[in-house]
Order: sequence, then structure tokens, then C-alpha cells
Amino acid sequence: MIDFDNVFHKKRFDFKILIVIAASILVGIYIINLMFGERSFSQMIELQNTKKILQQRVNNLKKENEKLQKEYFELKELEG
Repeated sequence: MIDFDNVFHKKRFDFKILIVIAASILVGIYIINLMFGERSFSQMIELQNTKKILQQRVNNLKKENEKLQKEYFELKELEG
């Protein structure tokens, strides 16, 4: 005679393994997407570096603008 309890326990065990494998694959895909995707960690670092460069450029342009304004007003004062 067939022992149905052992058959059902074995299928349930296989189902649990399938769930664990599927969850592991999904977590792996999620982690890979975090590291290399469109909104990844490396992309964030690159954007932060770009932000620093642009801030430095803005500061340099402000200083240059200040010098040019000073020169402009000095020339304007000499004319008038």
C-alpha cells in the first residue's frame, strides 16, 4: 500500500526549494540592478562627481564675472 503522507511531504519540500530558488534569483537580479542599472550606485557616484565639477565651474565663473564687472565699472567711471 502507498503511504500518501510521505508523497505529500516530499512535494511540499520540493515546492519550498522552488520558492527559495526563485526568491534567490529575484534578489540577485535586484542587487545586480542596484549595482549596474540606470539608478545604480556607480551612476550615483558619477553624478556626484559631475555635480562637484559643475559647482567648481560655477564658482570660477562667478569669480570671473566679478572681475569683469569691476573692470567694466572702472572703465565706465573713466568715460563718465
